[in-house]
Amino acid sequence: MRIALRLACATAAACGFVPASVEGQAAAPRPLTLAEARDSARRSHPELNALRAAATAAAGRERQAGSWPNPTLGYSREETSRDGESNAQDILSLEQPIELGGQRGARRAAARSAREAAEARQAAGAARLDYEVVRAYAGAVAARHRAALAEAAAGAFGRAAAVSRTRLAGGDVSGYQHRRLALETARYAALEAEALVARDSAIGLLASLTGLVDVAGSLVLTDTLVPGALPLGSDSLVALALVRRPDLRAAMLDAEAAVAESRLSRAERVPTPVLMGGYKHERSAEGESLDGFVAGVSLPLPLWDRRGGAVAASRAVAEQRAAEVEAMRRHTVREVQAAFAAHQALGEQLDALRGALGDEALKARRAAESAYAEGEIGLLEWLDSVRAYQEAETTYATLQAEFIARRAALESATGATLF
Repeated sequence: MRIALRLACATAAACGFVPASVEGQAAAPRPLTLAEARDSARRSHPELNALRAAATAAAGRERQAGSWPNPTLGYSREETSRDGESNAQDILSLEQPIELGGQRGARRAAARSAREAAEARQAAGAARLDYEVVRAYAGAVAARHRAALAEAAAGAFGRAAAVSRTRLAGGDVSGYQHRRLALETARYAALEAEALVARDSAIGLLASLTGLVDVAGSLVLTDTLVPGALPLGSDSLVALALVRRPDLRAAMLDAEAAVAESRLSRAERVPTPVLMGGYKHERSAEGESLDGFVAGVSLPLPLWDRRGGAVAASRAVAEQRAAEVEAMRRHTVREVQAAFAAHQALGEQLDALRGALGDEALKARRAAESAYAEGEIGLLEWLDSVRAYQEAETTYATLQAEFIARRAALESATGATLF
């Protein structure tokens, strides 16, 4: 069995899945709580960094939207001549556009809503990442527990095989029973190797999400993830989700930005006058020099482009965003209700199973092992007890991980803090 296990571990190492128990010999243990895993993922995950950069860019565009249009400094010279006499004019002017239709305020409102929407999308990305981290953490905890169960079962079969060899030599068991036990011993050794690979693969996934790949082999998950009862009911969670859910808030802010863009499109239909003032110097043919000032105003004429298409398009986009918000509201209500029902249903199943497992089940399995070692029960009875305990505890660990994942899904759907 030990040779088979070493071969399995070597194969796992060749595939890049080095068991934490082996790799940890060269590195100090690195404790990791769920809160620390979330914080590490939020600091290092590239997708969240991209959303953070997008929010920073939106903040820059908001500042830019409040800027006044720059003035234009111009210089011109005119010369005329006739019969050898010339006349020259030098004009230095400054032109300043004056927005009278509220364009600047509309731009600032649209940019502000866009910046708030970008920040909400960043929060939504963080919520999605939190969900993935919780699911990976719970999966790693369950995989670690399943690996421990597999190791314990393989150890029990190793001890039973030693007892069987002694009995075979004394003629107390048949050759068939001994070979049957040897086959089961090899089977559970293979299950142990498989569980170890699954455990380290789950820890590797968690390390990838949290940016702790360099210390993945030394990670020690310290949270057992046994949450208490939900503090809120289904209706309260739905009401909370409609207010706090980040992606719903982002959609609402996108709709507000679309309305502001529509107002901006209408405001841009108002012509923007340009005021001009400057200095003029003129030298006549007689050598006389004249100085003065120039002033003027120019106004674009909306003859060909009246912005009708842009106004219609921006109004339609605002209506589209409003419809998308309503669709997301309805989806949020359905998702929260379904997530709550699934969470509660699995919680009830776990409560029913919890009483039949744990310390009492472990005592029963150890008692069966002792009874077999002392010859009080046969091989088949002992195999049944080991198999029943192994399957029940493994299934419970898997269901517990799924329960934590459903709690995380409910947290992500509502925007609440449920851990």
